[in-house]
Amino acid sequence: MSSAGVTILNPVPRELLLSSNGYHTPLHLTGQDELSVNVKELNGTEDYDVSENNCRRERDVSKEEEGREDAAIEPSVPRKALDRDLLEPVIVNKKIELASEVWNMINMTYEGLNSGNYPIRSAEGTGGAYFMLDSTGQNYVSVFKPIDEEPMAVNNPRGLPFSADGEGLKKGTRVGQGAFREVAAYILDHPMSGHRSLFGDQKGFAGVPPTVMVKCLHEGFNHPGELTTKLGSLQMFMENNGSCEDMGPGAFPVKEVHKITVLDMRLANADRHAGNILIGKEEENGQAVLIPIDHGYCLPTSFEDCTFEWLYWPQARQPYSPEIIDYIRSLNADEDIALLKFHGWNLPVECARTLQISTMLLKKGVERGMTPFGIGSLMCRESLNKESVIEGIVKAALDSVLPGTSEETFLDAVSEIMDQHLDEILS
Repeated sequence: MSSAGVTILNPVPRELLLSSNGYHTPLHLTGQDELSVNVKELNGTEDYDVSENNCRRERDVSKEEEGREDAAIEPSVPRKALDRDLLEPVIVNKKIELASEVWNMINMTYEGLNSGNYPIRSAEGTGGAYFMLDSTGQNYVSVFKPIDEEPMAVNNPRGLPFSADGEGLKKGTRVGQGAFREVAAYILDHPMSGHRSLFGDQKGFAGVPPTVMVKCLHEGFNHPGELTTKLGSLQMFMENNGSCEDMGPGAFPVKEVHKITVLDMRLANADRHAGNILIGKEEENGQAVLIPIDHGYCLPTSFEDCTFEWLYWPQARQPYSPEIIDYIRSLNADEDIALLKFHGWNLPVECARTLQISTMLLKKGVERGMTPFGIGSLMCRESLNKESVIEGIVKAALDSVLPGTSEETFLDAVSEIMDQHLDEILS
């Protein structure tokens, strides 16, 4: 059977569709900020019923800050026949094979639920995020963020007002899309060895924890109405010694800070603060490692709310190493957009444009010898009412092209104007 297309559009999904098999998927809504997903069951034998006759009202929940560092991963566990009413990964493309560490996380999370261990809602953050336990009930395995519990979504458990127009807490973001962006950040965190074409066991450059979309059913989640299956992101719990807000930044290794800067600038992160960078430890030498989490506000439609707390850390003023410069040179926004599509997400034009422009700025900046501070300061506003340099460049490019101009021509205009600005700044 062919898979049904499920598309999340503006405004925020207010309802979930209940199919004949009892699963819920986001309702088709109208708008221009489109994040398209073809949702199909793992074994490919069942399709979602997305007819509007089956729609029913729900409320929403997701996002927040928690801790996690690389917990010891056991040898690859063979895929188990999971109870689909309890937990199941959502895989759109049959060519995608989940990494063994992702399957381990899924299996251990399932075993915890099957053993009767309730999800534990995080006391922090602005959305619903749940720590999932293993079968013993003693260890955290993963963190689940349902899309219907995101900030300003209809089932948000924090009492935040519902977003009537679908705009998220950060400009250029949409309620109900945070979980997809969490997964996108993991997919685009390519290993140093090369492009991540499929989910692989190699650790990403910035160390984004393994993350996957899943369906999960449990009464421990926020269910104002009847018990329903939730769609959301499942991220590996990372053992940690707190977050960067617990200590001064001067103690962090330069390379660890620099890898976070590359990730945040590439994805135009609108929510990077010290609380969502965890502090872990290398097993071999005990050296501190930084673990970036909470990427529900990356890849926005605009640069208005770009926020990088590391911008004012001393490491940001040091130049990138040749190794990191080579990594930045290898980045390709076109390939990244195609990779997300391969995994089932068609980025809205505005979000794809953001990725193209931020990658362009990062690459042009390092070629001119600019530091993370030098590049990042062009992406962040000095004050709420003063546009950032990158916003001005985009606006100038829009003014320089005719209506209906192709995206390629527009990006060429951005590149030319960006070169002029960078040359003026450096001169």
